[in-house]
Amino acid sequence: MRFSISKLIGFAILAVIVRAVIGHWQRGNLKKDFDQTARDLAPYEHIELTDGFIHYHWQGPEQGPVVVMVHGFSTPLFIFEQNAKALAEAGFRVLRYDHFGRGWSDRPRVRYDVDFYDRVLVELLNALEIKDKVNLVGLSMGGVISAEFTARHPERVKKLALLVPAGFDIVDTGLKGKLVRLPVLGDFLWRRYGSAMLLSDPDYDDSHLPSHNRLLGDLQEQMQYKGYAEALLSTMRYLPMTDRDETYSRLSATGIPVLSVFGDKDLTVLISSAKRFKKAVPDGTTHIVKDAGHGLNFQQHERVDAWLVDWFQAQTN
Repeated sequence: MRFSISKLIGFAILAVIVRAVIGHWQRGNLKKDFDQTARDLAPYEHIELTDGFIHYHWQGPEQGPVVVMVHGFSTPLFIFEQNAKALAEAGFRVLRYDHFGRGWSDRPRVRYDVDFYDRVLVELLNALEIKDKVNLVGLSMGGVISAEFTARHPERVKKLALLVPAGFDIVDTGLKGKLVRLPVLGDFLWRRYGSAMLLSDPDYDDSHLPSHNRLLGDLQEQMQYKGYAEALLSTMRYLPMTDRDETYSRLSATGIPVLSVFGDKDLTVLISSAKRFKKAVPDGTTHIVKDAGHGLNFQQHERVDAWLVDWFQAQTN
């Protein structure tokens, strides 16, 4: 039997596709289930909400004013390690939690949009019986979540601090960013290359810094469990990180005091965001850290910690 060149090329392409699909399936199934066995390994506590168990940690004196810290897109609650320690030592009762799909929280198969993140925060505060107003710290994507939460529930917030908040000008991820948002193909590309993209982010390269200015946690540990990549991809598709000026304008209309901190060398949330933030929140207080990137909250935590403590103490003394 003779095969034409075109048929041979077709078989070769088919073989490559089949191999890629099998590899894609194997990579997903080699990861561990996030179940009770996994939860038992977590360093802190869990509480059950509508969509599963969420991992959280209290720090600081029980009677202190509450500060709730909302982390960003891919790095869980340990990204706030230095900041939480400083706030706790200053007398605040600090609450950190892992978003669903990250860290040691469950990985529900849901649409990770702004309504979902808002509902989770409401449920968490209710489940922990936090009835008084809280101070909020939102980092990167957590800035969008915190701004939206405050605009929707101003009666629950005293003051807000936003560290390199997303919602304005984000680095253009180019063709790969557009491709991963496509159905089917995007799932394949993200599962295959997403982890490498996250781990190679130059904004989190802190190898040149002393140990106390580095990220104090293992970013890869959460990647060993099923559902992490899917949660991030769903977030990319359904929670816009740009052009959220309207969200911040609604935040401004609440009259709640807002502090924002940007880095002039940020490769993720571009420094041009600071100008747009000031326009949307004209009464806010803004600091720009020189020679600082997206990880400024831990890489330059001494300065950021002082601002956070001063900001929240000013209204609690």
